[in-house]
Amino acid sequence: MKKYIISLDGGGTKSEAIAYELDGTIIGQGYSGFSNILINEQDAIKHIIEAIENCLCNLEKKDCLFLFLGLAGYGGVKDRKHVEKALYDRFHIPFKIVNDAKIAHAALLDGKDGVLTIAGTGSVSLGSNLNRFVTTGGWGHLLGDEGSGYWISMEVFKKITREFDEGLPLSNLSRKLLNRLKLNEIDEIKRYIYYETKGVIASNVPFIVEEAVMGDLFAKEVLERAGQLLANITLQALKNLSLHSSPRVAIKGSILQQVSFVQNAFVDAIREKHPTVEFCMKDVSSTYGGYLLALKEIQKRSLSNS
Repeated sequence: MKKYIISLDGGGTKSEAIAYELDGTIIGQGYSGFSNILINEQDAIKHIIEAIENCLCNLEKKDCLFLFLGLAGYGGVKDRKHVEKALYDRFHIPFKIVNDAKIAHAALLDGKDGVLTIAGTGSVSLGSNLNRFVTTGGWGHLLGDEGSGYWISMEVFKKITREFDEGLPLSNLSRKLLNRLKLNEIDEIKRYIYYETKGVIASNVPFIVEEAVMGDLFAKEVLERAGQLLANITLQALKNLSLHSSPRVAIKGSILQQVSFVQNAFVDAIREKHPTVEFCMKDVSSTYGGYLLALKEIQKRSLSNS
């Protein structure tokens, strides 16, 4: 059996583990639930182990050279010893854990320099230049996440609050959204906003997009503003890294990849500042980035041991 690497992309919803031979051929896959330790450490660790075990199902564990994990929220984890001990005790395979944005960056930019902007429930830009990494955005929903699915939905709910406060008739968009969610009273709206998860609130985006397509001006304006705000954090990352000449910019996440109003506004704003920008818009698993980074890690460790 050939030697291989397992790369895991662990997000706030699911975990994807892919086994790559050293030439990049995929030979195994495994999936499980969320891997964000900040949500629930015990369940996240269980899902990480489960995804890797599912990936190993038809493989010889002894032939696995390295585990490379990209986990959502990992930068905010204070005590990492539990997940590290669980991996070591269960697999006895060398491993490294980084934030999930880092493996996505490597995957979409083929391990080269540039900026990756991710916009799903939240938003963040991660850039690299000559082994220097910077992050812009990624502050979470209380401090930022501008342009994200959560932000888009909240802009519509803020419009609803203004209409209630000013005694205005509800707009067509507001009325249809409240009817869709069966929210009739102010207290019901408050309970929805303060007790539902960010993911549930962000799940209103497809409805907002539908309304924009049908001609709702406010919905269209919010989506285009989201694209401009995502461009702002991207441009700041490029500036912080001094990437001025034909910079490379990649995108990931449902908001930037699937919502044309957002993507078009994003592209236009970037091109206005950097006319020769190269956009990387391919749809590739983030685990591929973990595979590329694992190869470098193996080579580095080999050199240090020789």
